[in-house]
Amino acid sequence: MKNKALIFMLATALFYGCSDLEEENLSQLNRTDIEVLLENPSQDFLNTLISGLYSPLIPNFTERLVFNLQEASTDEVIVPTRSRADGGSDWFDGGRYIALHTHTWGPEEVTLTDVFNNLQQGIAGCLETIDILSSNTENEDVQNALAEAQGLLAFYSFYMFDLYAQVPYVDAETGQNTVLTGEDAIAEIERLLTSAIPLLGEKGASASGTKFNKAAGQSLLAKLNLNKAVYRDRYAASYNFSAADMDAVIAQTTEVINTGGYTLATDYFGLFDGDNDSNSASDEIIFAADLQAGVAGNRAFIAMTLSQGMYGADGGSFRGWNGFATTPDFVDSWDTTDPRYFEENIPQEPGTIAPEDYELNRGIIVGVQYGAVPVDQNDVPTEGGNFRKDEEGNIVIQELRNFLRDNDVINHTKEVGLQANQEQGARVFKYGYDTPGPGRWDTDINVPLIRLADAYLMRAEAKLRNGDAAGALEDVNTVRAARGSASLTTIDLDGLLAERGFEFYWEQQRRTDLIRFGKFNDAYTEKPVTEPFVRVYPIPRNALAASSVLTQNQGY
Repeated sequence: MKNKALIFMLATALFYGCSDLEEENLSQLNRTDIEVLLENPSQDFLNTLISGLYSPLIPNFTERLVFNLQEASTDEVIVPTRSRADGGSDWFDGGRYIALHTHTWGPEEVTLTDVFNNLQQGIAGCLETIDILSSNTENEDVQNALAEAQGLLAFYSFYMFDLYAQVPYVDAETGQNTVLTGEDAIAEIERLLTSAIPLLGEKGASASGTKFNKAAGQSLLAKLNLNKAVYRDRYAASYNFSAADMDAVIAQTTEVINTGGYTLATDYFGLFDGDNDSNSASDEIIFAADLQAGVAGNRAFIAMTLSQGMYGADGGSFRGWNGFATTPDFVDSWDTTDPRYFEENIPQEPGTIAPEDYELNRGIIVGVQYGAVPVDQNDVPTEGGNFRKDEEGNIVIQELRNFLRDNDVINHTKEVGLQANQEQGARVFKYGYDTPGPGRWDTDINVPLIRLADAYLMRAEAKLRNGDAAGALEDVNTVRAARGSASLTTIDLDGLLAERGFEFYWEQQRRTDLIRFGKFNDAYTEKPVTEPFVRVYPIPRNALAASSVLTQNQGY
């Protein structure tokens, strides 16, 4: 099992073109071969060995897996079953999104299974790689590679623990399968990060944010400490956030803020652009999933929300799938003058725009939509056509219709339920359209997983829970100032949760935040009050059947 996991990781590393060793068939190496190479390892070989460990990030954190569990189960996302003019419907998908929204999922839910399997693949590959690298820890390059593998193991283990409350492991001493829960899981993730952080690379060695470096390790350790109270008593009526844990959060985030070499971006949506590995906002991104437009299936959250009548580029090469929306509750929480709420790139009125200036609007999309319409040679709207233009070659901006479905005007009302028409529901277009790869929805965007803003807001929360409201307010306003948002005059826990929503909406954090703030089980649009046991997902049925050490979580 372990060796198969490692071979899979090596094969994936080669598939993603991560090394100069592509001409060698490393995917066929067994453990003995690898240990021989480790006696005098080249940096290329170590890079290839470690690069494969990143492969589970791509399916899990870049489209509808962890996103579904962390967002579609909260007030930030609602996915209605959308009726069509022909009597059919879109987005029912076996009821998976209704179950996520209403907290009525079960162990057979496909997303739960896919996320669990991908995280387990990451854990198994990291464990095997750490075991092999430990055979030559006198080599400095091997020590650094070992630290990176430990950091990634901590990352996958953190999410497995956060979502499922159990971490399947292989005991290093006995080689036996085991499972970590409760304090044992907390201690192991903490041990891994504490061991890895001193040897992890600095920002300069990973300017694009796609390598797990020292600041990533410090940030993850801070998040573990911030959530320890939850992890120690998942079903509690309230959580006991100890001063010692909050002090640890403050110390770890301060280290990131003061010495990490990162800066808060002044262009908020630049954090989610196709060039976010090199643009002015890139200095805020600490760790990101590395999507590559040249690889089919590398998708971010760019299509699943927009209407089919909204196109990202001339020639009809990109359009929306018209599914995901956000709830009226979340829309109503905003000050709509906050720059993070909406960025207008296309004027929302009839007119024209130069082709080089055409870019879809960003943020929360509400109301009647204007944009470009692809047409055929007879000026009839058609998928795959070129944008309608005036005599000067400028793109004509006009009121949009969903011509692929009901041909109604695209008017995204704030109101939406689990049964809706094609237009209802405010949409979220946070991750920008980028030049596609083999598939027209593939993208080169790096999906941010850890940002400097989180260090500030985690520190603010820890200060607030320790009674330092003034210090918390200063950190919150530091982030707001970078975004161009008005300063707040006071802050409390409700305000801090709201601020995390404004800053991190659709970034796969909301469920964890709502649980920590005691709001996950509350009622909101189309969701009743739910029981505490749903704060932990069930172990997938097939994983439970195949394991002698996993046990089903409470309530399932």
